[in-house]
Amino acid sequence: MARTSDGMTAGAAPASAAGAAPAGAATPAATHSAEATAGATAAAAAEPVIDFADVHLTYPDGTEALRGVTLSIARGEHVCILGGNGSGKSTLARLMNALLVPTEGRARVVGRDVDGSPERALDIRRRVAMVFQYPDDQMVTSIVADDVAFGPENLGVPTAEIARRVDAALEAVDMTAFAQANLADLSGGQRQRVAIAGALAMEPEVLVLDEPAAMLDARGRHAIQRVLRDLAARGITIVHITHFMDNALDADRVIVLDRGTVALDGTPAEVFAQRDAIERLGLELPFELRLEDALATCDATEAAHEPGVEPAAATPRTPAPANSPAPGPASGSSPALAIALEHVSFSYADEHHPHRRTGLLARLGIRLRRRMPRAADTLRDLTASVPAGSLTALIGRTGSGKSTTAELACALKLPNTGRVLVAGIDSADASRRDELRARVGFVAQLPERQLFAETVFDDVAFGPRNLGLDEEEVARRIAEALDAVGLPAEPGLLDRSPFALSGGQRRAVAIAGVLAMRPGILILDEPMAGLDPQARRRMRALMRDLKARGTTLLTITHDMDDVAELADHVIALDRGAVVAEGSPREVFSVDEQLLPGVPSALAAARRLRAQGMPIAGDPLTLDELVKEVRRVRAH
Repeated sequence: MARTSDGMTAGAAPASAAGAAPAGAATPAATHSAEATAGATAAAAAEPVIDFADVHLTYPDGTEALRGVTLSIARGEHVCILGGNGSGKSTLARLMNALLVPTEGRARVVGRDVDGSPERALDIRRRVAMVFQYPDDQMVTSIVADDVAFGPENLGVPTAEIARRVDAALEAVDMTAFAQANLADLSGGQRQRVAIAGALAMEPEVLVLDEPAAMLDARGRHAIQRVLRDLAARGITIVHITHFMDNALDADRVIVLDRGTVALDGTPAEVFAQRDAIERLGLELPFELRLEDALATCDATEAAHEPGVEPAAATPRTPAPANSPAPGPASGSSPALAIALEHVSFSYADEHHPHRRTGLLARLGIRLRRRMPRAADTLRDLTASVPAGSLTALIGRTGSGKSTTAELACALKLPNTGRVLVAGIDSADASRRDELRARVGFVAQLPERQLFAETVFDDVAFGPRNLGLDEEEVARRIAEALDAVGLPAEPGLLDRSPFALSGGQRRAVAIAGVLAMRPGILILDEPMAGLDPQARRRMRALMRDLKARGTTLLTITHDMDDVAELADHVIALDRGAVVAEGSPREVFSVDEQLLPGVPSALAAARRLRAQGMPIAGDPLTLDELVKEVRRVRAH
């Protein structure tokens, strides 16, 4: 149940109403009152907490985001909403928080109509908390604890209760140590945790989350899932929008949207049983179900073969020592390096923040149970390299220094100590910095936030024009770059505003703008974050194609399956230091506690081994795991 601003618990009778008459001495009036109260409570519980009937929503530019959505969500239900980019998921979430009003149809949330009434909208938002897709959209202060306290303070919660809620919320998302940190100093994943904490501190009846784990590592995603399971067990209604199919297995119910309509609705088992529909909608199955299907397919194929013919056994590969070097030329010469970081240290503590001031909690005299320690170095004596022509994955837990390392690699930041060499150029050499940046393309987290031009054509053309190319060559590069990201270089797209496109299309345009400059080195910071399964498949294909053309790629990712499938070199960071470097097999052989996670296939193999199945080696991909399970079964 949710706590209201006057300290009462929503849906509960006042404390004075309980036990007002001695046992066995209830008067008719008291009995009637109790029955009425019970009936009202039952009626409130029976009414859906969210009830949409034939809801349509069209944006001012004419985009019809929702087309006749009818659904209801019961109190205490844990619902997972899936769908491709542009299917209407975020629009649906904003309706649930009364941030939008239906164009047609009826929407009711916590018993109030979503009709544009400011009073009803405010009442809904007091009881429905929302975590937005992009955390920066809901940050309102500069200090972590202040931001988490903002909602309860506006509800009129007593100061001591604010402190308790802030403590509990930060602890739930493992951000207590950063309570007094400046939000500008945090990574995208850390800011995402703060946004979740801010919603938790509201202690809502309904929690709506729009891709809350898009920028979190595997451990962070699992932690959020644990929090959601705990909240659901306490009766909080959970509406969780996600592109991670495995998250849906925790839900009571799964709703799949497609082009603004409800395509599938049922339990996770019922929805994922519709394999053809899942594929048609551009989604994918959770890993465990993909493994089951792959094994079933192999079994069917084997049964069709002549009896006695054994399947080819997977060749176990023994992991190399964690400190062994990455594969290089057989001659013994060192491979050419596209990027080299030599004893690099960097700290945000050395940067001056003129806007930093005493926080809200300090001004209110509120002390949290634990204070943030002095800011540590973001990077500490970091030495690592990116071989030329490689696809190098940079991995690490949220806040381990990955984005800072990427910004150092393209001279957006300079190290406090040590040096960074890019294509042999020292990033500290100001006289050659333009030359360095001309060789490196950088796709930042949420690259769609970098769009600025009035048309798609002008946005993608910005870089090539700055290189001094003629308009014919600019047009040629635009067409090539858009084709590479799966968009047509046609007037219908080129003349549109990039801001009128779907989220996935905006990201594709932003990446095309970098590709149009044809950099020899491409650095991508979480390029898959927030993309649906189909868009992720296109991104993987693009990265493979770029590598095949000779481009060196350094990609930051929290998806260990992508690392296993795509990378030939891996750098693992933990607390600003390199803890492993080498091939994926070498890196994933180190102590798992030092890593942000492991590939799904390796995690499954270790579970099977713990259950007694003699799995050999460390399979990193689904195909490797299927081969190994078949080998074991055959013997």
